Amino acid sequence: MESTAGRGQLLAISDLHIGYAENRALVEKMRPESDDDWLLVAGDVAETVADIRWALETLAGRFRKVIWAPGNHELWTHPKDTVTLRGLARYEHLVDLCRELGVTTPEDPYPVWEGPGGPVAVAPLFLLYDYSFLPAGCDTKEQGLEYAHGTGVVCTDEFMLHPDPYPTRDAWCRARIAETERRLAQLPPSCPPCWSTTTRWTGTPRRSCTTRSSPCGAAPG
Repeated sequence: MESTAGRGQLLAISDLHIGYAENRALVEKMRPESDDDWLLVAGDVAETVADIRWALETLAGRFRKVIWAPGNHELWTHPKDTVTLRGLARYEHLVDLCRELGVTTPEDPYPVWEGPGGPVAVAPLFLLYDYSFLPAGCDTKEQGLEYAHGTGVVCTDEFMLHPDPYPTRDAWCRARIAETERRLAQLPPSCPPCWSTTTRWTGTPRRSCTTRSSPCGAAPG
């Protein structure tokens, strides 16, 4: 595991959605309070690779360390994006992009925060979802999707977040969970993980339900 000593703060943000001009302007203004601040970017930066690159490159040039985990929007194969990769190939392309920029991804060794509250391993988790969060009266994925289509309100993931080469998004989810559990089990007891990102979308009319735990020992961000 990589370790970076320092004081500073362990900060987190999500849902930048810089496709909106006002959000892009906010990212342009973001600055750390000290040279030792880390920033966790918990998904939904943008829909196009060009916008994702701009945001992460901008932030990586300001914060001592930037750690990213994808949301669903980064994984969309959006018609306005010139990069037409799908599923795993798109995710791997984004991982390569992050490594080029010096941004830590879920595929990299978990960095160790040694500032206030440390040492703890910062573990960005990319897990997808398994459709088990269902609307009332639905017991299966198929029932949930049928209900969503019946209301005319269906999650965009059903059209733009492709699971290739996995047969389904929930199959990709199961593979991600198995690999993540294996990696987390290898962490030493003296350095537990302090940050996880678990995101579920249901394909139903509910809003995306996202749970992101606060960084251990971190100042509010």
